[in-house]
Amino acid sequence: MLKQLRQIIVQNLWETYRVTCPDMQHIEKAFKKKGIHHHVLDHFAIIDLPGPNTGIPPLSQIFSTIGYCEQGKDYLADKQNDFLWMAESDCMELPLCEVLPQVVVADFRFDEMPLEIRTIIEKYSVQAKPSPIQAIRALSQRIASGDANAMVQCSEMILHYLSGRDWPLPTTKEFYAIQDFNELLAWVLVFGRRPNHFTLSIHLLSDFTSLSDFHHFIEKEACLSLNQENGTIKGGKHVGIAQGSTSGMPQIVKLSDGEIKIPTGFIEFVWRYPNHPTCQNPTLWNEYFTGFIAQHADSVIESLYTQDPSR
Repeated sequence: MLKQLRQIIVQNLWETYRVTCPDMQHIEKAFKKKGIHHHVLDHFAIIDLPGPNTGIPPLSQIFSTIGYCEQGKDYLADKQNDFLWMAESDCMELPLCEVLPQVVVADFRFDEMPLEIRTIIEKYSVQAKPSPIQAIRALSQRIASGDANAMVQCSEMILHYLSGRDWPLPTTKEFYAIQDFNELLAWVLVFGRRPNHFTLSIHLLSDFTSLSDFHHFIEKEACLSLNQENGTIKGGKHVGIAQGSTSGMPQIVKLSDGEIKIPTGFIEFVWRYPNHPTCQNPTLWNEYFTGFIAQHADSVIESLYTQDPSR
């Protein structure tokens, strides 16, 4: 029953994201033209503000309660950004097609921020409501016993918590002050704890021979620009994973006293390699490299940055 709950959560988050992400709309049109009607999600990411009721602890508690477990963690130093990734607890020996995407949860090191920045962040983070973790734990026990009503209640509660910020919108002055210090932190201040990107598993699409091949398709057929930070392709076979992403399309977003232009999200692409060179056609989830590399994540997440920060 908890597997079904996880499926509901992931599917709802994805459906909400894909219909509101301009990049994915372009990709789906290109896929349809090429005859691709099915794709696999690799992972998605949610970043929160640091605070008494926010951050990695409540996010990881929620996902662990519904059957995810921590796989690893790392740190993006220039963004003061801690992150950890979680996978379904029973995924190790499952076929690829049965495993839900991993989730990356992250926040920021509050104590490493200048006083001016801490003051603004604290002003908003203290207004966040406590995580509903106790209610989720109680409902998950009922779900494990086959309670369908508890399934509905729990999924709605989690999806509401992961729908964005529960603090007021900042002012444009506050936003630009944060942006000058840490553009990723500024994005989270505006949008809150909602998925900032989803990732497609390109190595599981038989239509492409490499991530470079897929990138050519994206630029030519979907007419999308790619993240150029440290090259369009980060990594490769030598590290077990190659990654790339769209360069998020800036959208006009209203703040409390004005408007800004900022990407609302982006789509990442990964090509994961088998753990063993002799394994030609992996069928199990753990037969591929399943981790993350901080250096790559540091570059990919900058797809959320404004390409032209002029005011």
